[in-house]
Amino acid sequence: MSKYEYFCIRKTNKKRTMKKLFFALVAVIATTVMTAQEYIEPTEKWKVAEVWGNNYHGWSFHQDWEVDFTVENQDGRFTPTDAEIHEAERLIQKRIDYVNRDHFNQQGDCPIIDEHMRYYRRQYVGFTNDRGDHIIWVNFLWDDNISDEKMASDVLLTRGMCGHFWHIKCNLATRKVYGLEVNEPGDFEFIPRVKKPAPRISKSKTNKKQKVRKTGIIHTPDQKVFN
Repeated sequence: MSKYEYFCIRKTNKKRTMKKLFFALVAVIATTVMTAQEYIEPTEKWKVAEVWGNNYHGWSFHQDWEVDFTVENQDGRFTPTDAEIHEAERLIQKRIDYVNRDHFNQQGDCPIIDEHMRYYRRQYVGFTNDRGDHIIWVNFLWDDNISDEKMASDVLLTRGMCGHFWHIKCNLATRKVYGLEVNEPGDFEFIPRVKKPAPRISKSKTNKKQKVRKTGIIHTPDQKVFN
């Protein structure tokens, strides 16, 4: 074999090696890109879910959603599932005519609520009591001037307009429907949220930049100190 043939063969082998390395690199890059495309960055879950069912339409509020009211013997909150909302609606629609037998605030031009259930849009808030029962508080609103966006924006507490606005509770463990409250007659208005007072604070004696809560329920040392 001549030197010329030897160098030609060596040059050809070198090109083949470089070509293999090039395609291997392309494959690695392509695999990385495909993996990156398949990965979906997790996003925060919506705090409000729209729900539909037989003769009902409403919005379920997440357990972390702050509300200005409680239930008896409350021990916590939970997020109602579609199945739990369906069961609460079934119990309410089955028993509302008995619970509402006195027709309180439903005289004259005020509608009798159990005769117009399909007209109300709902809001659902979940609570737990000290026995671990799941209780769903259901807010019923009948007003076409309140948009769906408004219904999904916050739990709406109201005054006035009698049987157009009411709420009730349903204990899914005991299957009890109770606590019916119907708005009084009169002009309609939204009840503003209660402004929660800010905690009183003082400076730490050992660290002047640190602030310490002076009032409020403190469960752990980590909750006591904040920046």
